[in-house]
Amino acid sequence: MEIRKVLYATNLKEPTYNLFEGLLDIKKIGLEEIVLLSGSLPAELRERFSNHEINIREVEGSGPLVSKILDSAKREDVSLIVVNLRREKRRFIRGSNARNMAKNTSLPLLLIEENSNPKKGIFDSVVLATDWSAVARRALNYTIGLKEVIGVLDIVNVLNEKPTIRDIRQLKERIEEIRKICLKKKIDAESHIYAGKTPEEILLAAKDYNATLIVMGTGSKSTVRELFLGSASYRVAEKAPVPVLIIP
Repeated sequence: MEIRKVLYATNLKEPTYNLFEGLLDIKKIGLEEIVLLSGSLPAELRERFSNHEINIREVEGSGPLVSKILDSAKREDVSLIVVNLRREKRRFIRGSNARNMAKNTSLPLLLIEENSNPKKGIFDSVVLATDWSAVARRALNYTIGLKEVIGVLDIVNVLNEKPTIRDIRQLKERIEEIRKICLKKKIDAESHIYAGKTPEEILLAAKDYNATLIVMGTGSKSTVRELFLGSASYRVAEKAPVPVLIIP
């Protein structure tokens, strides 16, 4: 997999651009250009990316935030949308903006909270949430495509109901199968089973394993099983102290 062009957008008046340091790793999988939507990069940071042969270009957009981002992403033919968010009153994630953006784009969406300032690279320690659904499989496949930039991967499944011993045994086998797939792709992976409310347990796992990124799948036409990673992805993005990558 290659990510050649990234669209970066923000609803911050004074973005710090700290997250750009983490995006440098994507150079390993083909990053050539970052398109800034209605923004301007500091000269020293622009020079650093230039030294890595990554072009920085600014474009203008108009209209509401979501439409502006999605229209620009389509026009620029990008591989990944990165949005730096302000969580003021939690309206962006809980309201219709993030939901509409995720439902109306076929592109991966990296959501980063305004105060997020990871000490490590974004892809150094990744938590991947799974529930065996189609959207979770897409998230897995996308994560495997990032193998050249991922440091360690912790695969997490959350139980919402009290399981039987047989259920636990089957779950362990299934999540271990995913781990083996990742190991074959030369990704340093571990598997874990948590129990409780999905968003809270994913956030707990991220804390337990010092995650620098959470990856989840979502879809506009989710089945009942896929609801695990539907609304849960937004609740995780709302509270996560680290970036959240949502795969449609």
